[in-house]
Amino acid sequence: MYPFCIMADPTEVEQLAAVPEFKSLGPLFKSSAEPVALTESETEYVVRCTKHTFANHLVFQFDCTNTLNDQILENVTVQMEPTEGYEVLSYTPVKSLSYNQPGTCYTLTSIPEDDPSAYSCTFSCMLKFTVKDCDPNTGEAEEEGYDDEYVKVLKPNFGAAWEEVGDDFEKEETFNLSTIKSLDDAVGNVIKFLGMQPCERSDKVPENKNAHSLYLA
Repeated sequence: MYPFCIMADPTEVEQLAAVPEFKSLGPLFKSSAEPVALTESETEYVVRCTKHTFANHLVFQFDCTNTLNDQILENVTVQMEPTEGYEVLSYTPVKSLSYNQPGTCYTLTSIPEDDPSAYSCTFSCMLKFTVKDCDPNTGEAEEEGYDDEYVKVLKPNFGAAWEEVGDDFEKEETFNLSTIKSLDDAVGNVIKFLGMQPCERSDKVPENKNAHSLYLA
């Protein structure tokens, strides 16, 4: 069972097209079905990620919210460190993030040229920004700010996170992978086809098993 990927809504397509760095990427192949929460909702900074897949590139859309009323964040980006083969090409920041006013920043990465089907990759992420203290009543910010960063926090338990989604978003089907010779091949091909990220090391199939559960997000 897994959440299916679907095309982005027209608003997201327009937003992507408005970014100069993305105009040469070609047509959008698919986008994440639902944004993935990178932080808990109770944290100071709330970040959700949507992945957009192009022929040779991945665009990560980060929807950010500042929940502190005594701070304004400027030049907000999510810095990413990919595994081997991938390369971060550019960051498109949120210029200003006021209290409870959502903003969107983007990270553009390339897909390895020697294996364009390699959509499985692990990225470490860090939210970076300039902080300016402000008056909670007037919103007036100080002229001088300071650089700060915030490391993302992923939900560690896939099962618990899946239960939070609820039955309304669950779909169960059976497929016959007739050309696949082993569980390892099946897992690898499903990951590549869906362009999603395996969780809890579920891409590793134990030896001498005839059934396996793969968790993707």
